[in-house]
Amino acid sequence: MQLDTLIEQIHATGLEWDKRAEDADRSGMISAESASLVRELNAHRMIQPAEFGGAQHSIEAHTRAISAIGEYCMATAWCATVWSAHNWMASLFPIEAQQELWADPTALLSASIVPKNAFALDGDDVLVQGRFPFASGCDHADWFGVGGMVELGGPVICLIPADPSLIDAGSWDVVGLSGTGSKDLVIDEPIRVPRHRVLFSIEAAERRAPGQLHHGSELYLCPFRATAALVLAGPVIGAAKAAVSRFVERLDGHVIMARGGSQRSDPAAGARLAESSAEVNAAELVLLDAAQRLDGLGADADPDPERVGSIFRDTGYSVRMATRAVDRMYEASGGSALRRSEPIQRLWRDVNAARTHAIMAWDGSAQIYADAALGN
Repeated sequence: MQLDTLIEQIHATGLEWDKRAEDADRSGMISAESASLVRELNAHRMIQPAEFGGAQHSIEAHTRAISAIGEYCMATAWCATVWSAHNWMASLFPIEAQQELWADPTALLSASIVPKNAFALDGDDVLVQGRFPFASGCDHADWFGVGGMVELGGPVICLIPADPSLIDAGSWDVVGLSGTGSKDLVIDEPIRVPRHRVLFSIEAAERRAPGQLHHGSELYLCPFRATAALVLAGPVIGAAKAAVSRFVERLDGHVIMARGGSQRSDPAAGARLAESSAEVNAAELVLLDAAQRLDGLGADADPDPERVGSIFRDTGYSVRMATRAVDRMYEASGGSALRRSEPIQRLWRDVNAARTHAIMAWDGSAQIYADAALGN
């Protein structure tokens, strides 16, 4: 799968996502048709192992493709990036789990991996139970991933076949990224997960997870947490580009009451457009540069902590710049931009929701870099 070909296909079919974006926002999930289009284009398989039909490309290629989807529907891009990132994560599991997951090479994996729940061990098996929030795209998934803690073993991620009865349909009522359908998974009665469908996070962090040893690819040796952060930023870049385009489209129809005439003739609007478009371009360049460096870290035998920290820094800063650009344009879009049918307000809500994500929020990203740079 060539990146240029995929991006051409995304732009050729992107209006299909665009026309469903408002409905996704209102219903709290992307449509089955939007999810199917992601699957048909193989847009979620850029960093899936070649052994199982994936492109096994690069984090940079993944970021470029996901950003392109974000130009049409940020919620679809968010689901696509999560499914893609979880394919990368699944490549670290024992080979038996990968064979089960990718019996259908186009399978979609939705996961909630923050280890908030305590799991019990029963021999080599893990008994999973609890509530697992923010499982983006879970309504369309073939498999679920759930994170927890096991005694002595620390954080783990477990794979289970998707079961719609585990989805708390009423748990996703939000003001931004509504269309991602990031609902809670609820497992009231323990589910037994065999050892081959369990990933110990410490093994992945130390580059000795079974899948890392099996594939032997630098792609799957990229630092786990830094990769998990950067792969989420692509949708923000795409949405910010869409906001620039929408701001321009609205100029003629937006009348400036204070001075008369359309906003197109307003110098202040032109200045906002110039600054915001430049800032979005800068945000994209910063993110892609970070993605290139992240790809390179997979080849480092002992990645420098400051270099790893710079991935968090630049991911957070690119999201911050892109969001600032959208804020600047939305501020000048007038009362008509408040209408639910107006795309720019949805883009504004979605990018601001994304910037609050714990792994991309600026304060945390900056602190990770500062601690590494200062040796704290």
